[in-house]
Amino acid sequence: MIVVLTAVVVILSLPIVVAGDANLGNSGGGQEVSEPMHYFVQLLGTREGWPDNMSAEEEKIMSEHFVYLKGMVFKKKVLMAGPCFDPVFGLIVLQVDSESEGREIIDNDPSIKSGLMTYKMQPFHLSLMAEHVPKDRYVTNPSDRILRKEVTVQATLDEVWNAWTTDEGVRNFFSENTNVELRVGGPYEIYFSMQPPVGMRGSEGCRILSFLPKAMLSFEWSAPPSFGELRKQHTQVILQFDEASVGLVKVTFAQLGWGKGEEWDKLYDYFDHAWSSVLGAFEERCVGGG
Repeated sequence: MIVVLTAVVVILSLPIVVAGDANLGNSGGGQEVSEPMHYFVQLLGTREGWPDNMSAEEEKIMSEHFVYLKGMVFKKKVLMAGPCFDPVFGLIVLQVDSESEGREIIDNDPSIKSGLMTYKMQPFHLSLMAEHVPKDRYVTNPSDRILRKEVTVQATLDEVWNAWTTDEGVRNFFSENTNVELRVGGPYEIYFSMQPPVGMRGSEGCRILSFLPKAMLSFEWSAPPSFGELRKQHTQVILQFDEASVGLVKVTFAQLGWGKGEEWDKLYDYFDHAWSSVLGAFEERCVGGG
């Protein structure tokens, strides 16, 4: 097996959306999300002939290097990474809170820790970037299972729509730390706690898939960090809003895109309870005029 030195450009950033292990619900805080900082990183081999004559041990290290960077991509700390040729170097773009965080991430890369490679890092201004959706973002062969719920609240259709599609509205019943932009591809990020590391605070990275004003909203949703690999595959939530009568709105909830197996069964049960809590909090806010 030939392993080529990856060119890695790393861009490190502040958390925009984070998923946490806490139950879905209002955790408080109302903290502002800072703008991320970006850095361009070059990974450089430390000996002549690299990487064409790697030993078996070096190939093992480079495999660990790939897995490590993949984890950083999931945490939104690495925006892109890959090998460059002629000359050969690895390219990484980081998105982080600070230069020190960026250096910590690179210093802990197995290829750097082992001495196999060294690196150069410089500030990078991200002006344009095309969106890339990993092929494993959704379950390839989902089950037919759909989690369904329904609640009717005392409110106008305008009030209910604003409650689910604006930061101000969502913060009244879901969590005080959010990042919601009503547009296709816009973020639907709920931070349940700002204390865990970035990537572990809530639904960071989840996006709005589609919407029909005052009628339907669809967005991605992710599992809590405690569910491990399942967190990397997103389910889809669909909310429908119907005016039942004057002053009453029925909200119909459906979550689909579930995988199969014991761990997915546990995740389904988790969200069955969690979404009941969220809808209950939403109903209470409507009754209380929130």
